[in-house]
Amino acid sequence: MKLQRRKTDEPPIEIRVTLPAEMVSDLKGYCRYYEATYGESIELPAVTVEIVRHFLRVERDFRRWLRDQEPGAARDA
Repeated sequence: MKLQRRKTDEPPIEIRVTLPAEMVSDLKGYCRYYEATYGESIELPAVTVEIVRHFLRVERDFRRWLRDQEPGAARDA
């Protein structure tokens, strides 16, 4: 499993999204997978947060772009 255990110490900010039914079905399956792996249940919103968190953490092009946005980052002329 690539998804790490969820972090519960961060304050949440609510956003609302509408997902296709197939994606919701897959996310529910992932909840069952998480429970089988870690021995604890996870709710659909929480697993969705962890999947998005994981994606943003490992997406190399996005990470590179973020670094380039930092003050003092070298810019192409």
